[in-house]
Amino acid sequence: MKRIKFFLLFFFLIFTNRTVKAQLTETQGWFFLSHTQTLNKKFDLLADVQTRSSNHFNYLTTLLLRGALSYNITTKHSVAVGYAYKGDWEKEDLMATIYGHENRIYEQYIYKFKIRSIEMMFRTRLEQRWVMDELTHFSQRGRLFLSAQIPLIADTAFNRGPYLGVQNEVFLNIQHKDRVNNAAFDQNRAFGSFGYRFSKKIDAELGYLFWYQKEMDASYRRNVFQLMLTTHF
Repeated sequence: MKRIKFFLLFFFLIFTNRTVKAQLTETQGWFFLSHTQTLNKKFDLLADVQTRSSNHFNYLTTLLLRGALSYNITTKHSVAVGYAYKGDWEKEDLMATIYGHENRIYEQYIYKFKIRSIEMMFRTRLEQRWVMDELTHFSQRGRLFLSAQIPLIADTAFNRGPYLGVQNEVFLNIQHKDRVNNAAFDQNRAFGSFGYRFSKKIDAELGYLFWYQKEMDASYRRNVFQLMLTTHF
């Protein structure tokens, strides 16, 4: 019961902003493909591809590529080390585009478990970030993630059928926060979706993500509509 209460509190954690800085609101669209390739009982390859639109879906603004080697300690516990590349394009006007990119190395731990028929996943990730514009800025960031897949109409083993998806992720600056937003809190992403499991190997979800991000000069509240595909072969 204590564990269930903890996870419920995590899901419904609300961040109250009391800063006098500007509050900016944007609307975006994201596409997210997450793939796991089984090598053997102990090792998996992980790969993510994500694209993001600019405000009002005007153009493609972000491409994120991420890959890792994962080691399965047990069927419930795994660790991984990987690399990610993030490119950002921002149009100042019809002619000029500003490009910036980021390289990351990251380490993560995943714990998968069930509460009755609900499939749960808890993930912690530590990122070493090299953000490059005119100069290279190094920082470290921690991430805490929790998700749940709640079957609606499915068989006992949840091999196929519709489900509701709920997840939340908190980002915290651990080192050199002065190079990011000068605060320990970086951002929070809360996501709710309707999904369909075609088999144990393919899930598809369409949903809404509320993304709150604190930056140096402003705080952003982004309404994101996301299509997510998850595959495991």
